[in-house]
Amino acid sequence: MDSNLKTLVLNILENLLEEDLVKFKFQLTNIPLAEGYNYIPRGTLEQAPRVRLADLLTQYYGEEYAKTVTQEVLKAIDQRGLAEKKRGSILQSND
Repeated sequence: MDSNLKTLVLNILENLLEEDLVKFKFQLTNIPLAEGYNYIPRGTLEQAPRVRLADLLTQYYGEEYAKTVTQEVLKAIDQRGLAEKKRGSILQSND
């Protein structure tokens, strides 16, 4: 994930209330993943601050799929507004 995309994902995470961040982490282990991808271990997620979480998304899912995972989790936690607001920025970050 390039630094621009990391910054955008971090910005999304920073806009979540603490309760929503807990839900975000929970849903990361519950949404269906594409074949060939593994869930981030729950113990790792629970301890991860927002900056580390942005890095974990990169490490586990790569740049392109991290975009998709982030959008799907935001929808799953009923943060469609944030997902749509940031969607254009994330999708335009294809450098």
